[in-house]
Amino acid sequence: MHTAIPIKNIYYLLVYSWNRLNEGEVIDVSGIDCTELVDLFSSVLIRGTKHIIRRGLTQGYEAQSNAISGIRGRVNISHTARKLLIQKGQTHCEYDEISPNTIENQILKSTLVHLSRVKKIDANLRTELISLSQKLKAIETPQLRTSLFRKVQLHGNSRYYKFLLNICELVANSLLIDEEGNGYKFKDFLRDERQMARVFEEFLFNFYLHERPDLSIKKEKIKWNATAKNPDHLTFLPSMETDISLRSAEKTLIIDAKYYKETLSKFYDTSRVHSGNLYQLFAYLKNLKKRDNIETPIEGMLLYPAIKHSLRLEYDIQGHRIQICTVDLAAHWSSIKDELKNLVYDI
Repeated sequence: MHTAIPIKNIYYLLVYSWNRLNEGEVIDVSGIDCTELVDLFSSVLIRGTKHIIRRGLTQGYEAQSNAISGIRGRVNISHTARKLLIQKGQTHCEYDEISPNTIENQILKSTLVHLSRVKKIDANLRTELISLSQKLKAIETPQLRTSLFRKVQLHGNSRYYKFLLNICELVANSLLIDEEGNGYKFKDFLRDERQMARVFEEFLFNFYLHERPDLSIKKEKIKWNATAKNPDHLTFLPSMETDISLRSAEKTLIIDAKYYKETLSKFYDTSRVHSGNLYQLFAYLKNLKKRDNIETPIEGMLLYPAIKHSLRLEYDIQGHRIQICTVDLAAHWSSIKDELKNLVYDI
């Protein structure tokens, strides 16, 4: 299924899932003509890095330890004496100096360099990546590791950096050293069903959060409507947390987002809704109704991504309206937005 999702739609999915809508709008991908993810991410990072350079790179204090004329910061007396620096009119000082060599800039530059070494990248993009990384002369290029991203500490005025670092981290997790040890391959993260399931869920949550500000939208934990002679036994029950709860004064809609290569399961030649998905959603509805004693209708929806086909099933199960729906991720982005809005128009 994933191979038919247009590259630009994948970008929009990620922008929403990272909740970087304002930053994402700065980088317009409508004019980018590419069919490979590595080319898309390279184009976005090139444009984003140029934007940051024009605006001014973030700077931070970097520890320096040098022999200098005069005194600055803390004087290392023993080192000054051992090197006979006084006779030269110098002292060995340890001090902090403003520098663009910050962790976030190191990650940006290192990602540009690593991308330029991907074998199948577009030749023009490779040239741009190399040229841009060379402009960041004062910045180191560490190996891209998960631990490096954990060191980043950005302030509120650096939100645009956060958007680019999201892309850098995705690139870092997708780079594989070529079998010949010469350059990199780019792993197609879309083949990772678990990772894409998280992206799809967060995309939907932030989409409705952004597009339907009139609703109360949240993920909520639901307690089992259960008792036990020994209360400790209740702790063994599995937790229940909704992917998306949309609530208005008139009704509540629980959306359970599912990402599968095949929307329906197959039993011989018969298509069926994934039974586990339906049981899970029904448990949410019954326990939420009982727990909160909600008088307004509580409805449920299983929402799947699909390519070039639409599924709209609707049932009434023990007083609850339940829908099984798909959203066509191969459609034009404006059509995807309209389709998702229409799914919840009556909330």
